[in-house]
Amino acid sequence: MNGLSPANHLLLVILMPLVGAVVAWLMGSRGQQAVRQSAAFTAVATLVAAGWLVIRFLTRPAGLSALEPFAVIEVPWLVEGMFDIRLSLGLDGLSIWLFGLSALLSLTAVLVSWDAIKEKPVGFYGLLLLLEAAMLGVFAARDIILFYVFFEFTLVPLFFLIGIWGHDERRKAAVKFFVYTLAGSVLSFLGLLAIVLWHASQTGTITFDIAGLTAGLQAHPLPMTAAGGWLQWLVFLALFAGFAVKVPIVPFHTWLPLAHVEAPTGGSVDLAGVLLKIGIYGFLRFSLPMLPEASAAAAPWLVGLGVFGILYGALVALVQTDLKRLIAYSSVSHMGYIVLGLFALEPLALEGANLQLINHGLSSAGLFALVGMIYERFHTRSIANLGGIAAKAPWLTVLFMLFTFSSIGLPGLNGFVGEFMILAGSFQRAWAGVAESFFQPYLFMAVSAVVGVVLGAWYMLWAVERVFFGPSREPPRSHSTDGHGSHAHHHGAHDDVDRCDLRWHEAAALLPLAVFVVWIGIMPQAFLSPAAPAIEQSARAAREAFADRMNLPPQDHAAGSSIAATASSLPYSPSSP
Repeated sequence: MNGLSPANHLLLVILMPLVGAVVAWLMGSRGQQAVRQSAAFTAVATLVAAGWLVIRFLTRPAGLSALEPFAVIEVPWLVEGMFDIRLSLGLDGLSIWLFGLSALLSLTAVLVSWDAIKEKPVGFYGLLLLLEAAMLGVFAARDIILFYVFFEFTLVPLFFLIGIWGHDERRKAAVKFFVYTLAGSVLSFLGLLAIVLWHASQTGTITFDIAGLTAGLQAHPLPMTAAGGWLQWLVFLALFAGFAVKVPIVPFHTWLPLAHVEAPTGGSVDLAGVLLKIGIYGFLRFSLPMLPEASAAAAPWLVGLGVFGILYGALVALVQTDLKRLIAYSSVSHMGYIVLGLFALEPLALEGANLQLINHGLSSAGLFALVGMIYERFHTRSIANLGGIAAKAPWLTVLFMLFTFSSIGLPGLNGFVGEFMILAGSFQRAWAGVAESFFQPYLFMAVSAVVGVVLGAWYMLWAVERVFFGPSREPPRSHSTDGHGSHAHHHGAHDDVDRCDLRWHEAAALLPLAVFVVWIGIMPQAFLSPAAPAIEQSARAAREAFADRMNLPPQDHAAGSSIAATASSLPYSPSSP
């Protein structure tokens, strides 16, 4: 692949899953084994190609600006007169890790479905690969139309994955997921279209290029006054509708627990690990840089929604009796931390939120995969019907505990780094305005977010204790349901599954995730530095607008030095005499 230009390399990575879906369809006549082997081969090849592209991004020549897009593909589509519309792909610091995560978790989704999917394997694996192509494309798109096409295309494969291979309420879950996300994304598209038209009215050129629109709106911002029709506010709310549903931000979350519980394991892995991240990515890519004044004005309210989501998700998780539903609500809670970090508008919290996107993707995907493995063995997800699994499957238990400790932020693992940066940045925001009465809610919300950490440890460790330790409890093999409406034999759950420890494909699915959980925890700077300049560039205008709005002194945080900047802004820093 060294002979390929970076642009062609990127195009190859996105096309490989599409080709793999066709190959899986052609393999259908050779039986289930051939189909899943071909899907696994495609997922491995795509991951290797994507990983090599990430390495090429990280090892670019030293003289190349960290903010310069990488592997850019631009194909003129309509460049004539006032139109300048191109099909454009590329990667930068905001998208590179999410691009790699999409390829990694797509392989995980294929491998955890190895024994679980017995019916219609051609359709299942074909849809998984189409979903992978859409996820890769949405993070590589540098054109609004292309972004929206990939954004919408992620809905279609997952709709069918839930609706066909899900559990008892699969059709209800699929329809609710599709309606919620489609309604939100249509409003977001209208907002993006308004941005394009405003830019055209100011410059005389119709373009859908994201970088060009961002620069254009910073030079000619949308009006934020009544005289201008509050246009920036209206566009921000339109984008918020789609991104908030996708995250999801409470109270726009009601589709998520049902979708997770009813989805097949591979669908849950992709949904929790990647698809929830597209909403936060949308805020970083569009809302903060293009609509800075509206983002700054909305920031206190969104910080409040993030903290409310942290506490709400944690408290609801505490009362769950279904292990998969508990982890679904834990996702709602943990995504609240990312919303908090994003709209605290502090460099440290912003970088922590971006890192936590990856951290949550790894831990939640690992936990959902392991719940699927438990369900295959015992045909239940009921916490009351499980117990003593550690004695039967010690390695499965070790991995579940590792991802649990990652999820609750144990020092030394990846989750601690992201949550610490978010909380430290939130307290920094509270301290920056502690003399102003308006900022007292920030202090209250930062403290409340810490309470969420305690609640997270409570419900996760309680579940681990009940399911893996204590007296052995399991339903007999003849049970046909799991007590929550899921058929034990539905779509691949079967009585001949041996209740052994990890099989080879399960270990292969989880070990790479475990490696990154430890690696990021030990060496977080290696994952923070590549993204820091892009995050600083994306959020600078919103931070400046927030400082102006609240009459704060201007901040000058060098990209990539957030921790040092935080220390120097505190009343006592290590360098103080």
